This record gives sequence, structure tokens and C-alpha cells, in this order.
Amino acid sequence: MRSLVLALAVGMLFVSDAAAEEPNVFHTAHFNDDTVVSLGLVSNQAAQRPGYDFDVLISLSSKHDTDGTIYNDPGKHRALVRCGDPARVSVRGVDYPVRTSDPGSPGDWKADLWRAVCVFPVS
Repeated sequence: MRSLVLALAVGMLFVSDAAAEEPNVFHTAHFNDDTVVSLGLVSNQAAQRPGYDFDVLISLSSKHDTDGTIYNDPGKHRALVRCGDPARVSVRGVDYPVRTSDPGSPGDWKADLWRAVCVFPVS
């Protein structure tokens, strides 16, 4: 019985690790040459830097719809997010304001990131 419980626990760890590696796509951009670029939220944790709520890692991938070529950027890109007023996303030390009443146009990845991290679903 003990070995069965241990086996199930180890299996659950592998499943949760695999799920944790799958990015939560928060922004997709379509280009005229049939290229689709996706940004995914890889990790999201409480920020240790004062003035921000979350420290996130972002993945980048692209797919060319015509020939099926896929590129996954091996790097993870860091951003800081502040949910409260003044709402903002910081990348490489540059703060980008986000309007919370209307968090940007459809092409604004920073507003999409802010929504993915700061707006909680209502059930």
C-alpha cells in the first residue's frame, strides 16, 4: 500500500511539472506573411522589488502557417507587473503605463499581460 501511495505521489509530481512548463498564452499577433507570434506566461510569482506586485517570465514562440515552421525562443523574458494605480508593466527597467479602465488596444501585449496577471476571473 505504501509503495502504491508513493508511486501515485511521484506520478503527480511529474504531471504537475509538465503542466507548469506549458506557458499560458496571453497574447497572439498575426502578421501578413502568415506568421503567428505567441507570448506565454511561464511563471508568475510575487515581486520582491518594491512597487510591483508580480515578477513574471514570458516565453516567445512563432509559427509560420504556410510551411509549418515553428520557432520556440529558448530564453525566458522577465517583466514586472504592478496591478494597482498606477498600473504598469516594466521590461528592462522601462515602465509602460497600462490603463485599467480600458487596458489598451487589441495589439498591446503589455495590456494583455497585465490582464492575464491582475484580472482574476469571476465565477
